[in-house]
Amino acid sequence: MHPQSWFWRLLAWQAILCVGLVVAAAMLATRSAAAGWSLPRVLLVLLLVALCISAATIWFSLKRLHQPLVELARLARQISAGDGDSVPSSLPGEELSEISGALQLFRGRLEQRGDQVQQNTQRLQTVMASMIEGVLAVGPDHTILLANQAAQRLLDFATSQPQGRSLLEVTRARSVYEAVQHALETTKAVEREFDSPGVQRRVLLLRATRLPGEPCPGVMVVIHDVSELRRLENLRREFVANVSHELKTPLAAIKAYAETLRMGAVNDPENNLAFVLRIEEQAERLHQLILDMLQIARIESGQQTFNIIDVGLAELIDECLAQFADLAAAKQIDLVGELPADELTARGDEEGLRTILSNLVDNAIKYTTTGGEVFIRCQATEETVTIEVKDSGIGIADKELVRIFERFYRVDRARSREMGGTGLGLSIVKNLTQAFGGSVGVVSEPGKGSTFRVTLKRCKPATPAVTASAV
Repeated sequence: MHPQSWFWRLLAWQAILCVGLVVAAAMLATRSAAAGWSLPRVLLVLLLVALCISAATIWFSLKRLHQPLVELARLARQISAGDGDSVPSSLPGEELSEISGALQLFRGRLEQRGDQVQQNTQRLQTVMASMIEGVLAVGPDHTILLANQAAQRLLDFATSQPQGRSLLEVTRARSVYEAVQHALETTKAVEREFDSPGVQRRVLLLRATRLPGEPCPGVMVVIHDVSELRRLENLRREFVANVSHELKTPLAAIKAYAETLRMGAVNDPENNLAFVLRIEEQAERLHQLILDMLQIARIESGQQTFNIIDVGLAELIDECLAQFADLAAAKQIDLVGELPADELTARGDEEGLRTILSNLVDNAIKYTTTGGEVFIRCQATEETVTIEVKDSGIGIADKELVRIFERFYRVDRARSREMGGTGLGLSIVKNLTQAFGGSVGVVSEPGKGSTFRVTLKRCKPATPAVTASAV
């Protein structure tokens, strides 16, 4: 029964009481007249009796209503405190039956919403942790509300628990603080590019956006690491500048010799042939430069296909010695090769390995002075094989070693151009070696020569099969 039924029951009892009192008053009035009682006295007695009965009825009804309300308040406090598991499935009392059902439905929906919130929170945490971009939420008082792991790493946070702390307290990136301050003062997104703090320097791109609402609840900051992008842009600019410079030199020489011949030197029998030879040399240099550039472009773009097979290194070294024998003899350089004792093979493209070895030997001969030595040998382990080209040339300083494999990089630019080098030989060696799954390195000391080592995967010789003879 609803709690309201007790109210109507109370009214019914009061109505019955009033009717009974009226009847009793009429009866007492008749008898009091016969007995000689005064009417006011009778009415006073009836009034006292009515008040006592009414008070008893009201007290009993309120007691019946008060107990369910107390129980309902206790259950509501349990649910509000999160102790929904202790709520019984049914509550005693006829008055609380419907309220009990409503509480059970409310508790079920509350648990469902709690599970959904927990799942969404876990998903958000997973997404934030897997992002490579730094995400930072900053309040209007510059306190950190949210920060993922990428933001902590990029901004070099001083603590692993930045929530609730001031932005300037956890990072030294002043640009972030200024961007947040600017975003709080405007409705437009703020972008900044700056160098990250910490030991490892990075180029970071920041975008700060003001969160909607009045008053403003804060600013959302997204941070991108654009170090690699900026490095590639610098390489592209340097490549364009180097290509333009390298193409300009032979073209200028060809143009100068051609103009000299056109202006009368073509009829000079003593010099015209020399000028034509110079034009041919510069044209060959230009042709070789273009071929090297095309080869590097194909390798880096993945367009060049390789036939990865087992290549015999003894035959490869023997061919290289024969190829550069005349060039080494012309400079009075001893070109020595130590052929492998067994059939040592490496995994790679045969023509690519030939290019690697040729570029290394050619480079060693160019930078070795008269009377020096260039030595080729192979060293093998169970898994790898290393081709080593050692010379007794001018050597390379330590500060130059980190850039020696870059395109167009020359330790001595004037001497390299004089020798006809394009500055791409070692870069081709590096790209081909990496394409074959290997690595390349160099050890050098100025005045004592250099040693280039190319390490490739080794092909193990097949185990000969054992044939059992029939008895």
